[in-house]
Amino acid sequence: MALGRKTGGRKPGSLNLATREVRELESEFGPGCIEELARLSTEAQSETARVAAIGMMLDRGYGKSPLSQPIHLELPDTSTAHGVIQAMAAVITAVSKGEISPADASDLTRIIDAQRRAIELGDHETRMQRLEQQREQR
Repeated sequence: MALGRKTGGRKPGSLNLATREVRELESEFGPGCIEELARLSTEAQSETARVAAIGMMLDRGYGKSPLSQPIHLELPDTSTAHGVIQAMAAVITAVSKGEISPADASDLTRIIDAQRRAIELGDHETRMQRLEQQREQR
């Protein structure tokens, strides 16, 4: 192998063997599975089974819930407390303008708050070290 360069292997964009096999099975058995889900969604004795079948059909037909989709919003650098404050303000502004949903804002603010806590932890660690050094010098 050349230093720093990958040689051989799959071509970029090609599927690995497991993915190819699953897709072949899906094309062979997929229509029958959808028919069975449709049957279960109306005929299953268990309400839990009916709801699960309906959910699977909706996911297949319409895609997964947008809650698991990426959120596109330009945010400032959050490596400082000031940046975290600006990021929170940007999220609030985006919600008020209808650019992102309140659910998306909730997800973003949890992430931004985790960054705030990390900054606080770093600040506390620095302060503790300073106090310990001052105490040792006495």
